[in-house]
Amino acid sequence: MRDLHRGHRAVLSYQDLANKGYETYTPTIKTLSKDKGGKTVVVERPYLPDLFFLKSERVELNDLTTFSKGKFQFRYQYGVHPATPMVVPDKQMDNFIRANQNSDETKFLNVSEIPPSARNRPIRILSGPLEGVEGMLMGVRGSKRKRLVIELPHFLAISVNIEDEYVQLTD
Repeated sequence: MRDLHRGHRAVLSYQDLANKGYETYTPTIKTLSKDKGGKTVVVERPYLPDLFFLKSERVELNDLTTFSKGKFQFRYQYGVHPATPMVVPDKQMDNFIRANQNSDETKFLNVSEIPPSARNRPIRILSGPLEGVEGMLMGVRGSKRKRLVIELPHFLAISVNIEDEYVQLTD
């Protein structure tokens, strides 16, 4: 969903909807910020301020966009005619959320930035906080570390560092 509210509000729209009983999620990044006392603290903030995911039935979503006075819109798939709202399968969304929440070094990618070599290497994580997560294996040039890439089709991808011993190649 797109959130058309202004971003400087104390309670963001996805938090407000979660308080009303909806299951929401927004991709976050960790940044450094100064608190009122001048101390530097780590805070989580939305990666894209106008983006959030909402798990609900289509009828409820239509009601929400109709009765919210134009403050919410569907995100639509690129290059699809007629315009079709973006729907992410539950398993893919769960993998994306777990990777975002369990990593300190999250990197967001445009789908076009995923190298073809990664698309040919599907993997599953066998142990640790990401156990059972499936995605693609991406090598980083000049580094011994490997990265797990999880794609939300035609929209956004996330990459996180993983340990080599927890990786199983799948077909």
